[in-house]
Amino acid sequence: APLAVPPGAPQPKSRREELGSGKARTVFELTLADYGTLEPRLPDLLLEVSGADGPRQLQVRGRPLKFRSLVQEEGQGSAERAHHGSKPPVPVMVRSFLWVWLLGGLAVAVALFFWRKRLARLWRGREGDTTSEPFFDDLALERLWALRTEAPWTRGRGRGAIFELSEIVRAYLGARLQFNALDLTSEEFVAELHRRRLIGLDLAALIEEVRWEDLVKFAKLEPTAEECLGGIDIAESLIRHTRPLRAIAGKAA
Repeated sequence: APLAVPPGAPQPKSRREELGSGKARTVFELTLADYGTLEPRLPDLLLEVSGADGPRQLQVRGRPLKFRSLVQEEGQGSAERAHHGSKPPVPVMVRSFLWVWLLGGLAVAVALFFWRKRLARLWRGREGDTTSEPFFDDLALERLWALRTEAPWTRGRGRGAIFELSEIVRAYLGARLQFNALDLTSEEFVAELHRRRLIGLDLAALIEEVRWEDLVKFAKLEPTAEECLGGIDIAESLIRHTRPLRAIAGKAA
């Protein structure tokens, strides 16, 4: 087996021991390292010695080296049962929590799936709410409420409020009776209402309101706050009495 002197090893030493009866023993100490096998063997050594017979060569035959472990086997109290050399691997049971991690990961994945599905459903619902247009009667009532809240007549813009009020009523009736009321003159608008029947519509009161609005718009009369609020009340009553049946229990009813 290949043996070598390891780096940093001490120099070889020798000492002489007297055994008596004219005999002596020389002990050599040297450090060798085995890098190639688990069964080290001392190689053949050729030593040059000098004694009473003069210098000569002494050959020492190599022999295998035996080791004794300082680590005893578990549960063994004697050195004879200690480890001797390498041993084959022994399977060892190790407690593993891999199944716990797998179940936890599966639970998290299922929770994320349902959470994402719920978010997608909510998002679709919001998109549906934002993309669906309000009914024309609800839109008209919302515009009237906004006009009442803004109260432009308090800032000297009463005529502008009447223009917007007329547009709201015309847009509602045009959508309700399916005709283009915004592009008609007042005479054409009234004539179209005569030709079409709408349950709940007080046509005489509406004609009177249209004539008064024309005076404000074209004669440049400045309406009072009471007149503006009264016109909004008339428009709201008209819409509530003539809106479709499906809107009676609506949000703006």
